[in-house]
Amino acid sequence: MEQYYHVLLQTPLFSSLTLEELPHMLQCLQARMKKYQAKQFIIHETDSNDDLGIVLKGTIQIITEDSLGNRSITAKLGSGQLFGQISASKLAQNSPASVLAQTDCEILHLKFKKLVTPCSRACAFHPRVIENMMNVLAGRNLLMNRKLSILSQRTIRDKLLAYLAWQSRDKGSREFSIPFNRDELADYLCVNRSALSREISHMIDEGLIESTRNQFILKSESFLE
Repeated sequence: MEQYYHVLLQTPLFSSLTLEELPHMLQCLQARMKKYQAKQFIIHETDSNDDLGIVLKGTIQIITEDSLGNRSITAKLGSGQLFGQISASKLAQNSPASVLAQTDCEILHLKFKKLVTPCSRACAFHPRVIENMMNVLAGRNLLMNRKLSILSQRTIRDKLLAYLAWQSRDKGSREFSIPFNRDELADYLCVNRSALSREISHMIDEGLIESTRNQFILKSESFLE
């Protein structure tokens, strides 16, 4: 696990720790590293889950499915990113989403209850990690609110522009890349893939955007207002 210490120290959860403190914190949280193959489920929707997960290597998808089997991608996460906060915190009785290994992955599992309860060893750094966790939960809540705002748009064009505007603001540029391919973007926006591709083509023809694969350029600053 030591080869991933540099990754862990850059995560929002452990960013306030030193290299000397990290191993003690991982022991307190009963950290276990596990490998998953591509397309293997890490968590199934409706599973009971007690663990917070951190991606050490690879890429995962957070997905939900309706009763008809239609899939929606909530997030695509890579090295250093956290998942499982909601289900592990018991804010929901069972996991509200599935977690799927998109590529071969190495995942660090931590006991959430050990994270948010006082440490029996009275670790001086434990309160800092608890505060970090609260910030992580707040950040994830903002991301969920953002997606709800995007999906509340009435048309495919409006949903796409809302998503691209958020991405542009986050990157601080009208030229940026997104973490999704076209199939994944359609799943994220909950729209038909062919219809999304047609809309992107129309917007390119109208001079609103430029796009090559997952690269986009917004041609008007009005999208960012």
